[in-house]
Amino acid sequence: MLRPTLNEIISGMQRTIMDALLPELTSPYAQGQAMSTIIMLGHAASALESAPAYDAAEIKDLRATFAALKRLGDKHISKKSGLRGALARALRAGAKNPLDRRAIEAEMATFAAAVALGHADDSVARQVRGYIGRNLERTRKLFANSLPTL
Repeated sequence: MLRPTLNEIISGMQRTIMDALLPELTSPYAQGQAMSTIIMLGHAASALESAPAYDAAEIKDLRATFAALKRLGDKHISKKSGLRGALARALRAGAKNPLDRRAIEAEMATFAAAVALGHADDSVARQVRGYIGRNLERTRKLFANSLPTL
């Protein structure tokens, strides 16, 4: 592990604000902003601890969702919709090691737009909506204890 860790850097920033900057601030507004920054840095550190598990679950789910879409076959993914090309690009992006996250997420956005516009059949829509629901739940859990409540 490299030193200092990201959490140690954030803790150091919090201490610097608290010990060196805050005593020099005379405006109540500036003091409040400094305290808010200290709190937000603490929340960021907390989210950083959960991020690797979130990323791993997200990557696994993206790969699994596109594999399920592939299993649906040409019957459910028409050439006219443009989703066959998006599926092929997503599968290539998901097969890379490391996964091409930007590319696979872009293709999921293509599928989500097709579902929203009614250009995908029910089987495809069910898979895409399932992924979106799981993604939202993962995101909620990631940020549940790290969102500042100021």
